[in-house]
Amino acid sequence: MTKDAMVSQPKWEIKDRVYVLTEGKTPVNYILRSRHHLNKPLQYFDGNISRSLRYASNQTSVFEDEQHGDVTLPAIIFRDGKLVVPKEQVILQKFLSLYHPDKDGEYIEFDPSREAEKDIDTLKETLEAQNLVLEMDIEDLEAIARICLRDQGNVSEMTSKEIKRDMLLYASRNPREVVELSEDENVKLRNVAVRAVEMGIIFIKDDNRTVCWNNNTKDKIITAPYGENVYSALASFFKTDDGLDVLQGITNKL
Repeated sequence: MTKDAMVSQPKWEIKDRVYVLTEGKTPVNYILRSRHHLNKPLQYFDGNISRSLRYASNQTSVFEDEQHGDVTLPAIIFRDGKLVVPKEQVILQKFLSLYHPDKDGEYIEFDPSREAEKDIDTLKETLEAQNLVLEMDIEDLEAIARICLRDQGNVSEMTSKEIKRDMLLYASRNPREVVELSEDENVKLRNVAVRAVEMGIIFIKDDNRTVCWNNNTKDKIITAPYGENVYSALASFFKTDDGLDVLQGITNKL
């Protein structure tokens, strides 16, 4: 064997392995395709050519061009979404782990250490989101709550402790969304607009697009573009030169 061939050989650890179907699928029996057919190709590209694959339990290779004599072709069956392959069945393990094109599509090799790492990352993300909720000013938290808790009633009628409690629970289920919303300036500006309407500082006409001052003059502030949420339009407007003056006027009255 040449030096280049030795380098190209994948490293292999002898151990029992478990394979599971993706997306949580758990059919009673799932038969994985295990040999190449012209109408259903099953091949592996080795860097030079695509080579036909065939799992034969009495052969020492998964490549059809390296198999000789009679072949035994057992079905590869996932039962209840899982297939356990003991370390003695090296050829089947290599067929599933190294060469089969459906790996990471139809099924994955279950790796406890990798799953633990994913769990740690998820727990870290959840902890970050919940710490944000605990440390955030109530006005900023209220802004996020208006989006996250919109199906749970009027946030304006909730106490600060109720908002914090519900947002802690929400962050435990949707940590990434909470972190992203905490970094979105438009969320806070949108909350200013909502509060200004609730407190009667400004009002929105029946067309749900025109925003005016709620004073003697009833001067128009903006007309939201057709199809855009009026509060989102206000948040964008607040970041313009004219909008900054309006934002200052609103915050002075909040």
